[in-house]
Formats: sequence, structure tokens, C-alpha cells
Amino acid sequence: MRKYAIIDFSASSLSLLIAKIEGMKMESLLHTRTQLSFSTSIYEGRLLSDVEKLEIIESAEGLIDICRNNDVERVYAIASSTLSSLSASQDLFDLIMERLGMDIIRLDIAEEGEARLVANERYSILNRAVLADFGSISLKLYSFSNYLCTIPLGPLGLYKENVSEVIPSKKEADAIKEKVRQSLDEANLPEEGFFENAVLAGAYSWAIYQLYAGYYRLSHQHGEKIIQYKKLKKLCKYLVKQDNSRSLMILKNAPELMSQIIPAVILAKELLKRFGVSNIIVSDLGVKEGVLKQIVAGQREEQALQLKG
Repeated sequence: MRKYAIIDFSASSLSLLIAKIEGMKMESLLHTRTQLSFSTSIYEGRLLSDVEKLEIIESAEGLIDICRNNDVERVYAIASSTLSSLSASQDLFDLIMERLGMDIIRLDIAEEGEARLVANERYSILNRAVLADFGSISLKLYSFSNYLCTIPLGPLGLYKENVSEVIPSKKEADAIKEKVRQSLDEANLPEEGFFENAVLAGAYSWAIYQLYAGYYRLSHQHGEKIIQYKKLKKLCKYLVKQDNSRSLMILKNAPELMSQIIPAVILAKELLKRFGVSNIIVSDLGVKEGVLKQIVAGQREEQALQLKG
């Protein structure tokens, strides 16, 4: 048995997956995420400050230490297609190589989509399924029949553009909803009924489910995570009210995404309403799992940070 890990670098967080490898089989052992104190700087076109770079390096060193403590043999590193495409990110990638000896796997949109589908291939059996990946500033939609759509719309961007404090007011939430509807209208999406099932993936989707489970007091931790649209709509209605209890619920169930979770719920609700899907599954499998599966299967040859052997 071997243990491999993969770190996902983004402009708002670093996330880690540690997996057990036996032959061609892979089993996730640990997931953790480190939220950065800053966000979107690199997306806004400016280079990161020395202090911001240091925070990223120190956060990555902390994740590498977790790998050492868990007897991980190899650590890989990836960057999303959005981050990889920005010229301002090259300076960061060079520093990561210099300080940590990690060669970043820079994914483009096609590679990211393939990895996401590989990670969630068990859902390919679902009839006319759409896989929705909620990124911080972009929404990517995939199907298991080569459909791909990227919309410049994400919880972090919606928060930065519309919210003045930590949690949106009713007026700000209405502005977010209007922005989402307008962007979906302009995206030339398939008509209602084109998709029958939806699989929500990524950190935001998982946070939405945690909030959903907390609101409806769902205690089960095993099996598929299912969301009912009508209940999601009710949760969304509750969250946009200016009520102190919503802040406590967010702190309990999605503290790392305190400022972004309401925009994420609004985005998910509006997207699912647009497609009119009846079956909604939340997956905790993402690009990290897909890339690591491809490496284990010999479909990708990438350089790793060697911790053992």
C-alpha cells in the first residue's frame, strides 16, 4: 500500500487530498482546506505582495507537514484552469518551485473537465446528467456526453461585486439573484428538460450540502448526499432574510465560506431552477481525485515532491 497526496492551489484557498493506493485502486483518506486571508488579488490582474506569497508558501508547508505525518510517499500539486491561464500567476508558480520544489500541474479547461468527469464517473449511469462545478469566480457545466459550458459567475465574484459587509442584506441578495439570472440568460444554456439529473461538485457544493443538512437536521453521513429542490428553495429564502440565526447556522456548518455561502446557495438554486432537474446529488469528488486517478492509472505522467522512498 502507498499513500499519495495532491495539493490544489487557488487564489482563495489551498486544499489537500491524501489517498491510499493499492494497485490501480484509490481510496480517499483525508481532505483538508486552508482558507487564505486574501482573495481575488491575482484574478484582478496584479501580482501578489510578498506578504501574500509568504502566506501561500507557509500554508503549503503546513499541508506538506500533514503529508509527512501521514506517511505520504509523493505529493503532487495542481492549479485550476482559471488560475493557470493568468499571466500574473507565473510569478507565484516560480516561487513555489523555488521554495518548495513543487512543479505545478497547470490544468486547462479541457483537462480540468476530464479530471472532474473521471472522479465522478460512477454518475455517468444517470440519465441526461449535468455535472456542475462551482468555482470561486466561474461556473463550469459538464455532461458525460461531451457538453461543456463555462460561465464567468462564482460565489466569490458575486460577493465581491454585491456585498458590503460579511453577509448580504435582503437588497444585496436580490441583486445577486438578478445578476445570476441575467448571466444564465446570456449563457445560452439548454432548455428546461434537457437535463434530468444534476451532480453538484466542488468545495462550494459540499458547503451548500452541509448548510442544507444543518437546516433540515440531517444526521446521516454515509451514502449519496441528496438535495431536494423545493427544500433548497426554502433554505435560500431563509438565508436571504436578515435574521441573526442565519449567521449562527453558517458559522456552525460552513464557517470557512461565511461570506460566500449565501451567493453560492442563490447560484445553485437559480441554476437548478433553470434546468428544472428533479434529482440532485452532491459529490465530494473533484478535480484532485480525478487527476490522482489519472496518475495512478498511468494516464498522466507528472513530477511529484518525493517525501519517502
